[in-house]
Amino acid sequence: MDQASGLRAGDGGSPGGRRLHLPRVISITSGKGGVGKTNVSANMAYLMATRFGLRVMVLDADLGLGNMDVLFNIRPAHTLQDVLEGKMHLPEILVKGPGGILILPAASGVEEMTNLSPEQNMLLLEEFENLSLDLDILLIDTGAGISENVLTFNLACRETVVVVTPEPTSRTDAFALMKVLFRRQPDKPFLFLANMVRDRQEGVALFDLVSKVADSYLPGLSLSFAGHLPADPSLTQAVRSQRAVSEMLPGSPFSKSMEQVVRTLLSRPPRSGGEGGVGLWMKRLIASGDHPGSGAP
Repeated sequence: MDQASGLRAGDGGSPGGRRLHLPRVISITSGKGGVGKTNVSANMAYLMATRFGLRVMVLDADLGLGNMDVLFNIRPAHTLQDVLEGKMHLPEILVKGPGGILILPAASGVEEMTNLSPEQNMLLLEEFENLSLDLDILLIDTGAGISENVLTFNLACRETVVVVTPEPTSRTDAFALMKVLFRRQPDKPFLFLANMVRDRQEGVALFDLVSKVADSYLPGLSLSFAGHLPADPSLTQAVRSQRAVSEMLPGSPFSKSMEQVVRTLLSRPPRSGGEGGVGLWMKRLIASGDHPGSGAP
């Protein structure tokens, strides 16, 4: 059974027709900016769709500095801001990216997006619940750091990939992010993705370094190695061309390593209780924002 069939095996059906698939929701995050997080999200989405035949949607949740559209050379006419203002519905702002992935563009530089009113929360919840899409994967490309917005999106997701580079500030900020999330949601597992490393050996060494600190100061934190991505000049070339490197240069070291990372991620069984659909994810998102001290239910 292939990855796509495996993810959909539990869909079943109903006498009245085929039931919409409930997607696996994964956040891609980092402790600091400049570590390649959005490139990871973009290439992960592209490979999930093209190599593994999955139906993928990406939410650009870096609400202050969203640039997923720039990376894919897409100019969305509308964003979530239009939905919040009652001008559009979610299906009307979705844009299609390479490989058939769907992108939900967030408003950029709009302060109210980081502090939604109860009425806006309910509006978004209704919109997400009415979003009738067959999806296998919903990727959430969060912002960086430990702002309340970043924490809220991560707490709403059952699976979180933390992108880390060898820079000391990246290591320490990634640890700080995991510490805050762990204290709010102690049963939350983390996947460690070593980016911009020389080879797998350096990636594993980076993971071991952070893992040992976590074992000492955060006993009980679940941290697993998701893989490594090499520092690859082809990535810069692809970014300048506003294309995913996995699309433009599929034989590059980065693309090959990313495919292995995706394979590793998909081989992991979804966390128990994590298959809740986009509507339930939105409910968790609202709950995380309303009750920052307790985490998602």
